[in-house]
Amino acid sequence: MMTAINEQKRNAATTRKAILEAARRTFKEKGFDAAGLREITAAAGVNAALVNRYFGSKENLFEEAIVPELNIDALLDGDRSTFGERAAAHFAQITQEGEEIGPTLLAFVRSAGSVDVRDLVSRAIHRQIVLPLAGWLGGKDAEQRAALIVAHMTGFDTLRRVVGIDSLSPEHEEAIIERFAKVLQGYVDDAL
Repeated sequence: MMTAINEQKRNAATTRKAILEAARRTFKEKGFDAAGLREITAAAGVNAALVNRYFGSKENLFEEAIVPELNIDALLDGDRSTFGERAAAHFAQITQEGEEIGPTLLAFVRSAGSVDVRDLVSRAIHRQIVLPLAGWLGGKDAEQRAALIVAHMTGFDTLRRVVGIDSLSPEHEEAIIERFAKVLQGYVDDAL
């Protein structure tokens, strides 16, 4: 009897993990509205009813699959005087074939317009990106400066990877990084 219970728990944990991994891939690729539960569960190899069993709703699944991955720690790891350059280089990186840079942010960008998760996306970005960045910035109007930095980074990311603006294409990489870095650093230094 004990073996059957342990096996059932292990299967439940494996099933839950498979659903979360499939959801992460699907939400990152399509955003919340375009990602279907049947598509997610088919990729996980499970019945669609298990989403309700393990997560309660598509919104809860999105929250568990995507929200914990959103953070800005990598960009805050370094000297304040080089933040603009670091962040600009990070966001200007060209995605390699088969790879995607910053897919979690892309999932948020693709899902922000969804009526179902807009508030969740807003709260998560504020709590997990804007507030830590503001704390790191310090000084006058730190939260507003942090929000402006995030607005620039997400706007750049959206126009480059989602919309595909030609003037932000790889052949302009050096100039893009230089200009973008100056703007971001201006907010860090409170010089704008």
